[in-house]
Amino acid sequence: MKDKGGRASGEEIGNCNPAPAEKEQLGAALDLPRRRGSFLFLLHPSSFILHPSRMPQQVSVRVPATSANLGCAFDCAALALSLYLHLHVRPRADREMTVRYRGVTPERVATDSTNLVVRTISDTLRGWHKTRGFDLEIENQIPVGVGLGSSAAAIVGALAACHWMADMALSDEELVSLAARLEGHPDNVAAAWHGGFTVAVEDRGEVVAYSCPVPDSLQLVLIIPDYAVPTEKAREVLPAQYSRQDAVYNLQRATLLAAEFFSGRAEFHRTFFEDRWHQPYRAPLVPGLNEVLSLKHADLLGVCLSGAGPSVLAFVRGNAQAIGELVRHALAEKGVQSQAYCLAPDNLGAKNWSLPASGETSS
Repeated sequence: MKDKGGRASGEEIGNCNPAPAEKEQLGAALDLPRRRGSFLFLLHPSSFILHPSRMPQQVSVRVPATSANLGCAFDCAALALSLYLHLHVRPRADREMTVRYRGVTPERVATDSTNLVVRTISDTLRGWHKTRGFDLEIENQIPVGVGLGSSAAAIVGALAACHWMADMALSDEELVSLAARLEGHPDNVAAAWHGGFTVAVEDRGEVVAYSCPVPDSLQLVLIIPDYAVPTEKAREVLPAQYSRQDAVYNLQRATLLAAEFFSGRAEFHRTFFEDRWHQPYRAPLVPGLNEVLSLKHADLLGVCLSGAGPSVLAFVRGNAQAIGELVRHALAEKGVQSQAYCLAPDNLGAKNWSLPASGETSS
């Protein structure tokens, strides 16, 4: 049986003692002001008070996958999807760490101290001088390396867990800015945290982001090929400069795309997703992409590469299964096998469910 990520589920278990300090990896990214007083648990969208003396037995965080770029909105917009990373973190009295992984693409996920969630939690706590051990369980529906924001989800979820493991509280703006400094893509991390459609800009280390809910009537078809494309490789193929004509072309469409999302109508025209900045250059990495972008169907509102690829995201108003098969066939004609999934937008963003300490209830 395949889960929603399109790969056979697997489970990996490992032990990981704290690795030596990796200050060169996180560096100044963790240099945020410390806050005293009441401990405000700020996991979006609902906040509640947890006093340090009432540490929960476990925090469980759910973070959505994200699709960035959306064709024309290169490096400035993303959409949260109904595929999820679930993290369950239990504090330990010692400084030992264990990892249990269940989910898609297990061959691409480490279960030792190099795991991205482990590194983010342990290095963040170390940066705040709050080092402690923990047991981590990961349940993951988001395939790694296919343009669905898996690293953004991992970092956002890890930072969210650090709210209660350290005597700290971050505002939405601080958490998104910190996550962007660690992950490198403010559009993905902002959408993972806030949910919905999000536009984001990074200015001198701080992220300004705005998000809006996406109507439930909008249907999404996600097509995931059976191979990965490293983000670094997808970046290398992009040109260093663009013509003014191509710059204006994308800016016009990105403006229309954002306006349509924030209007709440979601009545897209396929030209909103057209692009001259990245998809033409990444097409050789995704055989069949040009054919997919040219597909016509009465219910197909638009189609684009998801993030750096190779996944493809289609916006439809009906006949989702038929359109998914059209995309799969176009890829198969070029020798690419894939799976198609009907999804919905996620308008909640990162959420948490915590188990309070014995004898206590959360409020």
